[in-house]
Amino acid sequence: MAARQQWFETLRVSIAQEHGKGWIVREKGATSRKPIGRCQLIRIWENRSRSSVMLPLEWKATNATAILTTVGQLRTLMEERVLSLQDALKLNTEALGGGPQEGVDDFAGWEAVAARFLKAQEGRRSSTLRDLTKRVERTLEALRSRPCPRDGGTLMRRYAERFFEDCPPGGTGRKRNFLDVARFLSFAVDECGAPTRFYPPSKAKINELIGSAETSAAEKLTPPIKPEDLAALLDQLDADGEHELRLAVGLVGLYGLRPAELAVLEVREGRLRVGHVKRNSTSMGAKAKPPRLVKAIDIAGRDGEGERLLQLYASGLVKLPKSLRNQIAMVQSKGKFQDVGADFAQKLERYAPWRALVARNPGLTPYSLRHGYAWRAHCCSTNAMHPRIAAALMGHNVATHLKHYGSWTDEASLEAAVERYNAGVHPVRA
Repeated sequence: MAARQQWFETLRVSIAQEHGKGWIVREKGATSRKPIGRCQLIRIWENRSRSSVMLPLEWKATNATAILTTVGQLRTLMEERVLSLQDALKLNTEALGGGPQEGVDDFAGWEAVAARFLKAQEGRRSSTLRDLTKRVERTLEALRSRPCPRDGGTLMRRYAERFFEDCPPGGTGRKRNFLDVARFLSFAVDECGAPTRFYPPSKAKINELIGSAETSAAEKLTPPIKPEDLAALLDQLDADGEHELRLAVGLVGLYGLRPAELAVLEVREGRLRVGHVKRNSTSMGAKAKPPRLVKAIDIAGRDGEGERLLQLYASGLVKLPKSLRNQIAMVQSKGKFQDVGADFAQKLERYAPWRALVARNPGLTPYSLRHGYAWRAHCCSTNAMHPRIAAALMGHNVATHLKHYGSWTDEASLEAAVERYNAGVHPVRA
């Protein structure tokens, strides 16, 4: 009798320590013909109301771990999916199986789930599929770790502990990792019959694991190249005889192109149009959009420079750099545009005057040429461009435009804005 009391008293202490007060387990259903009954779980709420269920586990010492595990599973389901105790038990597929709860590594389906999940993603672009495969492999590694994660929330915490050392809090890296892990877990439960306790946790709990960025979005935003710096860079490229690189830099900077869009330029009736290089799960299944019209935004004192570069490009008298043309020629066979942008960035970063410009303006990158287009559209003319027009010219929606460019300001812009305002309040007298 003493030994029997010891195991369930220890169990009750463990349940109280892990889940707090209000979770009671006891034996019920024992008879003279069946001396060992089943475990009854009772949940007592703060207002003293209660509900109870019979677990498919016999009341014996060898089931102590299974009972403790099942209580945790039911509590997770109740809290994360807002279920009653009865509904949580109904959804707990392993508990309904009537046996002790096994560890995650004894669930034979995880490798098969991974194979099915990745096969269902085969239509994605190669770089996306590569990242997704890596995250699924990491998820399997976290599932095999000890102690075995017992549910989706525990699994995601283990994933974060193992793989987020070089992934800063609040960053897109953590968000993308958890988005893919959540999709994998939902697929496992909904399509492959994995235990429902492995549903991903609530969005609020995932956000806790993602954390908050130490720097604001404005601080992280790649700075734009200012007009005077772009003008000086183009002059230096001309002086150094780097005419091909000057053409590429001028097209990206004056027309606000993504560097990879150099691969999809088309001149029709004297106008420059740009095809599409962004491919994702949404755009890949959609009807192809026509090339967008792009227009140059001039630099003060360089009127018509964008139009001159366009004519030069259309004539073929000056071509894009050879290595860039080679990458453009391989786009179709590779099925991706990233290498075009990478080659452009590499050539620019090898150019000494560009490196000197970066040294004077920390944070500047080749993509700053595109950002400089938005800067000029909103900060360099008394007739600032409407965000809707600028967004259409740059090839994204207004929400994206405001998200990335709406926070830009500096002391010079503030002073200029106040001067313009004051000029209207206090007009100069004749």
